[in-house]
Amino acid sequence: MKIDSRWPSLSSDEARRLAAQGKANVPPKSASKSVLQIWLSNLFTFYNMLNVVLAVLVATTGSYRNMLFLGIVICNFFIGTIQELRAKRTLDKLSVLTAPTARVIRDGAETVLPCRELVLGDVVILGAGDQVTADGTVLGGEATVNESLLTGESDPIPKPAGSRLFSGSFIVSGECAVVLTAVGADSYAEKLTAEARRHPVEKSVLKNTMTKIIKGVTAFIVPMGVITFVNHYFVHDAGYADSMISTVASMVGMIPDGLYLLTSMSFAVGALRLAQRRTLTQQLYSLESLARADVLCLDKTGTITTGRMKVKSAVSLSGADIGAIAAEIYAHAPADNATAKAITEAFGNRAAERTAAHVLPFSSAYKYTAVSFGNEAYMLGAPEFVLGDAFPAELAKAAEYSADGTRVLALCAAKFDEKLYRAEKPLGFILIEDEIRPAAAETFEYFRKNDVEIKVISGDNPAAVSAIAKKAGVPGAENFVDASRLSDEELVAAADKTVVFGRVNPEQKRVLVKALQAAGHTVGMTGDGVNDVLALKDADCSVAMASGAQAACHAAQLVLLDSDFAVMPDVVLEGRRVINNIQRAASLFLMKTMYSFALAALLLFVPLQYPFAPIHLTLIGAVASGIPGVVLALEPNFKRVSKNFMSSVLKRAAAGAITIFCGVVFAMVFGQYLGITEDEISTVCVIFTGVSSLVTLLCSCLPLSVLKGCLVAACAAIFVVGVLIFDKLFMLVPLGTAALIMLLAMLPFTAIQYFIRSDSLRKNKA
Repeated sequence: MKIDSRWPSLSSDEARRLAAQGKANVPPKSASKSVLQIWLSNLFTFYNMLNVVLAVLVATTGSYRNMLFLGIVICNFFIGTIQELRAKRTLDKLSVLTAPTARVIRDGAETVLPCRELVLGDVVILGAGDQVTADGTVLGGEATVNESLLTGESDPIPKPAGSRLFSGSFIVSGECAVVLTAVGADSYAEKLTAEARRHPVEKSVLKNTMTKIIKGVTAFIVPMGVITFVNHYFVHDAGYADSMISTVASMVGMIPDGLYLLTSMSFAVGALRLAQRRTLTQQLYSLESLARADVLCLDKTGTITTGRMKVKSAVSLSGADIGAIAAEIYAHAPADNATAKAITEAFGNRAAERTAAHVLPFSSAYKYTAVSFGNEAYMLGAPEFVLGDAFPAELAKAAEYSADGTRVLALCAAKFDEKLYRAEKPLGFILIEDEIRPAAAETFEYFRKNDVEIKVISGDNPAAVSAIAKKAGVPGAENFVDASRLSDEELVAAADKTVVFGRVNPEQKRVLVKALQAAGHTVGMTGDGVNDVLALKDADCSVAMASGAQAACHAAQLVLLDSDFAVMPDVVLEGRRVINNIQRAASLFLMKTMYSFALAALLLFVPLQYPFAPIHLTLIGAVASGIPGVVLALEPNFKRVSKNFMSSVLKRAAAGAITIFCGVVFAMVFGQYLGITEDEISTVCVIFTGVSSLVTLLCSCLPLSVLKGCLVAACAAIFVVGVLIFDKLFMLVPLGTAALIMLLAMLPFTAIQYFIRSDSLRKNKA
């Protein structure tokens, strides 16, 4: 492009001075956490700090084996940290600005510089295929721009002199000189992204539930721990070490620590499985969100369609080979756009067949391309511009073809005179359509069967989007509105009953998401552009396409690395497996919380010593919840996710907790009456609690399979070995005759919960 002397031209010294003033096109700080932030955020959690304090208190007694419960804390910390670091490494490779260099006028001459060295006031030359890396105003020339990453609208937009360009958009055709008016963090795309960063991503239901449990329990265990220590140390004169170990044991027992580890491991395994399907989970709990969604908001381009065009058919009106003619036109008037690529792919490249006398490249001003071969000339473009009013019958025919969303190009024989083309005879039409993803219909059918409602939210023409959505199999796609003609109140009213929304701007996407949430829906959303960022942040579940804007990838909970929407059912199934298995195994962990809390509360008013040490609960937790939880979490379990997570878990845990509480209280009271030593009473309580917990495990595995049966048997064997062979490690003592008789009398009562559970299963089947 020829440089106009009237254009401003910065000198190298001026550019260096502006860069020193912070006016360079330096990308703002990454939206993702730094490595240090990831380590610290996973280390300094409420759960970790609570357990560390308890471990320090145990350490003051010198009984270091009672600190084994810290192993769960350490495992949970590393699992969460490694997963987030892995996500960060992947995300940092994704970049919205794919052009590393730019043509810029410095010192009166054109030179090539890295984009980050551009400064405010620079004049940049942009041509077809270039990406705009900073906001600016067109000084000269003319270009057609794709702003879909910013607006969601895929139609090319003409940008003559005086027009504004925004960072993140692409030059489709033409060439222009642009003076930069906003760079770096001041650009439009970065301001929109910064706004999104002020809206934190919602936490998962599971994480919220567990955090509430931990905080709720802590509100009681801290004062109860203090009272328990005072009671043991001053009232029972148990000594510092014994008093502290009993106190910590009661507090550790009330914390469902293994549930945190189980959840972290389950989501980590799920994340690895999805990674094999080229899906990145941003945070450890991201996997859960889509499995709970009952409304999924989608964009058209990149989700329903591939973003590519393909020739549907060629309709000849005169017997001419219009495909060959169209290919020859684009061979001489190449255009870097989806339409030209589709025609070349369909009809081949015919560049060597003839020499063109004149070529008129495509322009958004007149909407067609034309080529003259001397005695022949042709025009190819939008029917209303090529045919005009001279051929009403053919124009009506083109309108019929475009009614279903098909893009129609009219080909005419033309007369060329002094750079002007005029259509003389219509030769035919080339019908082009958006390429719908092969698995789109199957994917939408999956969501329909699973009661997930689809909403298509696009910046494109609503009628065209509706037609494409209908072809792709979106239920109710014929129900569409033009969002540009609706107020926010009207948009909210249409949110629940309308399927396709066209001409939607970024703020309206947020309005739609919030309206659906207000109607009681759990909303998932996919997006690939900067225009999607705010709505992605507000959605309950957000999914970004890796081929889109980096800002969208940072804002989303899940990133489809191959930008393939067909993997969404796999994401849902993996999320269901994780949630359902955690729900089933959670009762094993919360049972310990329930009976520990009840025991600690009772012993504040009854002159008895807490029967467990932390090492006892480590053994019981390992065989009754820790090992089984890991195995059960890997099982296929694709039932629809229940919304009453806590109530179903507590019901399952209650029977086992009541059994253990009653048995332990019985052992402590009658043990003292029979003159059994405190160490023997403690051992009886450990064995009774372990057996009862194994029965609860058995109940959770009903109906039994070979794998579940082997799991229960293996855990029982480990417990027996721990009690009989490693008794000293676990602070257990041999039982005298009285203690043994009491234990044998108590054990049959552990089976009560099994009969209750079996009867419940039989009633459900009936």
